[in-house]
Amino acid sequence: MKKMLQWTKDHISYLKTIFIFSVVIIIIRELLSIAKTISLNQLATIFQDIAFWKIGLMFLIGLIAVFPMIGYDVILNKILKQKPKKIYLLESSWMINTINNVAGFGGLISIGLRSEFYGKEKDGKMVVRALSKILIFLMSGLSIYSLLAFFLVMFGHTNDYLQQYWIWLIAGGLYFPVVLIASLIRKDEYIGDIDNKTRVGLILTSFLEWTGVLGSFLLIGMLMGIKANPMQIIPLFIAASVIGIVSMIPGELGSFDIMMIIGLSALGIDRDVVVAWILLYRFFYYILPFFIGAIFFIKNLSHGLNSKYAGIPRELSTELAHKFVVFLMYFSGVMIVLSATVPEAFSEFGWLKHLNPLSFHIITQFPAILLGFLLLIMGRGIAARVKRVYLPTIGLILVTLIYTFIKDFSWGVIIFLSLLLVIVVFSKGELVREQLVYSWEMITIDGIIFLALTILYIVIGVYNLPAFPHHNGHFISFFFFPSEKVWLSGFIGILLVTLFSYLFVRYLEGSRYKMGTPLDEERAHTLLETYGGNTDSQLIFLKDKDMYIYTNQEHEDTVLLQFKTLNNKCIVMGDPSGKKEDFPIALEQFINEADKWGYLPVFYEASEEIVMFLHEFGYDFIKMGEEAHVDLPNFTLSGKKMKSERAVMNRFTKENYQFEVIHPPFSKELMQELKQVSDEWLGSRKEKGFSLGYFSESYLQRGKIAVAKDQENQIIAFANIIPTYTQDEGTIDLMRYSKKAPSGVMDYLFISLFNYMKDEGLTYFNLGMAPLSNVGTSKKSFIQERIAYLVYEFGSRFYSFQGLRDYKEKYAAEWFSRYTLYSRNSFIAYVMIALLIIDNAPIEEQKKMHGVRRILRNRSQR
Repeated sequence: MKKMLQWTKDHISYLKTIFIFSVVIIIIRELLSIAKTISLNQLATIFQDIAFWKIGLMFLIGLIAVFPMIGYDVILNKILKQKPKKIYLLESSWMINTINNVAGFGGLISIGLRSEFYGKEKDGKMVVRALSKILIFLMSGLSIYSLLAFFLVMFGHTNDYLQQYWIWLIAGGLYFPVVLIASLIRKDEYIGDIDNKTRVGLILTSFLEWTGVLGSFLLIGMLMGIKANPMQIIPLFIAASVIGIVSMIPGELGSFDIMMIIGLSALGIDRDVVVAWILLYRFFYYILPFFIGAIFFIKNLSHGLNSKYAGIPRELSTELAHKFVVFLMYFSGVMIVLSATVPEAFSEFGWLKHLNPLSFHIITQFPAILLGFLLLIMGRGIAARVKRVYLPTIGLILVTLIYTFIKDFSWGVIIFLSLLLVIVVFSKGELVREQLVYSWEMITIDGIIFLALTILYIVIGVYNLPAFPHHNGHFISFFFFPSEKVWLSGFIGILLVTLFSYLFVRYLEGSRYKMGTPLDEERAHTLLETYGGNTDSQLIFLKDKDMYIYTNQEHEDTVLLQFKTLNNKCIVMGDPSGKKEDFPIALEQFINEADKWGYLPVFYEASEEIVMFLHEFGYDFIKMGEEAHVDLPNFTLSGKKMKSERAVMNRFTKENYQFEVIHPPFSKELMQELKQVSDEWLGSRKEKGFSLGYFSESYLQRGKIAVAKDQENQIIAFANIIPTYTQDEGTIDLMRYSKKAPSGVMDYLFISLFNYMKDEGLTYFNLGMAPLSNVGTSKKSFIQERIAYLVYEFGSRFYSFQGLRDYKEKYAAEWFSRYTLYSRNSFIAYVMIALLIIDNAPIEEQKKMHGVRRILRNRSQR
């Protein structure tokens, strides 16, 4: 025995899990059994004959009837000397009692559940003693009613049919006196040892419970208009309940129903009415309260699983729930529009009729189309998780419910819309975004749906024209409309919805908050000088990008991100700059803030280190190319490989060309000379920015410039040396030469720069990236990289990717991969288009580019 007890203690957690799953299985099995006795079509027919206010009252009666059973759990927790939170006590008690009503087994299920929910932190023996006191008094209320019913049968004016049940009534009636005497006489810890207050409380709770059970049955019958003597019905109901309890059949299913049908029929009530009465009783006392309890059960179970598995179950369930409500919104909208557009199709095709939960029969067409399209628009706001859509969506569903009541009452539609309303109400926590940024992805999805429905409607209008060929004998029956007037009203509805869609999207957009702040040169420069940067950091001073600065708890600026916004994409250039230890928290803050305002960050030309971090945030990535590094300490022109480069240097030296590094500030005359070289290099092309520098005097004044001069001391080529804010890396940005520069001037300038930086003590020279180098060229490559390659291959007009790779290969000792990271909510094609636009747009347009609705749209965003 001791070994068995020890084994039980060691495996208690497993046994609890088995018990919970057993309860779930029992519940599912019994619900299926109840479902066989409750016909939805039959319920729908019954409901159509009952006033709505009476149905609402029946629902309220069912809830009130269940409520007294909470007293058991209040008393149990007093015995256990614990004070759970009121909301927890209410939810768990409701759940336990409604599950027990369905599952049955003489209250044993409720005892097991109470042990699980209230006895976790108490000694096992103490819990068993407390539960035993509850268990013995569970049926005391039924026993009291059995005694009363016995006296009614034996001494009252009851039907002769009821006389046969006196034995069951006296058997049930004896239970209470026996239990009461036993609890008074015995002094053990299980049945005895109960104070009078607890004893009275348990008896009263049980009496009120059975008063609720009996009262709900009688009141539902009264609301149905059934005229019967309660004194005749009470003994029958109590006897049927006693037999059901003794049999331990879940919910007294079967025996109770048979007895009540036969007994009430014997009392002169029509059998069909009796069946309807029992159906409504089961529905309002058992089923609806059970579903409320099931919600509480799922909530408590998910809370336990959530705590055990670090919040992952809740995240998964909320994400699935959000996707489900978005699907319901879109599905409902499409079905309503189709039911108004091709109503005959729902009659002609059975599968379409079953698929549609919103099958309106006499619904007016204009409001139907209006409501359908509006549900689609609201669905977009829900999908985008925008807070502003919450109240309008609830309002729209309520309007649809009211419209259904007035125009085409249908319980199926009412239940469906009510379910949708409940889900939307409880999904408020998922609506976290302050505004809608209507992305190209959203426009594509919504455009396809709206356009398809609109085109279908127009096609049907043309099809119904008198001149259309179908009038000669060939026609599609469900394309016909009752009249051109009806079709025109629907078309006007579509036009109004289009206008409303635009206005509602603008409402969801709000005043359009824009991420980041304009460049603050002093603030950015201080951060870079203090915490360092990289080869892309200096690009912030081009003034064509916004900056996002992370400030730590000591109110110090430690991390800088530079980015540009196009449509809903915040395209971040390169790696973050600043304090590397703060990169993770800064990136997380940036991503969360972007999500709050409806933007999706895209990280362009990011390093592998950033890729690994952002991948944890659900970002996909594609390789964008490779960055060439020259090993300066080991760089040399000797050897067969560098033969041509040696020849270039010898030629330029022999012809007296000069290399010089000049320091700012630069004179106006020098800037004019550099501008002339730059203009000649550009020719008819326009300056580009973002990932490349462009000719800007303020930008060039921020660093040294390497120049190549001819024999007449005229500048024929130059490259600006940009600060990398590191001790070991050097690089340039602009590299331009004039028309009169001889061939090989770029090699001359590069090699001279290598030697110069080598003398400066730098470790390597960054030659920059070769875009799409070794990207998407293999048939085995990721489809995203194949798409990226195609977009760039056909979209870029300025680069010869392979040529650039071959040129840098001459000097590069190492190649480092660079990546683009994007949210999985983005379409890769649109990400690449956005990058192509931003990276190749002329500077004049770069400064205007916001791209919220159109690609180039200049508007105030604050």
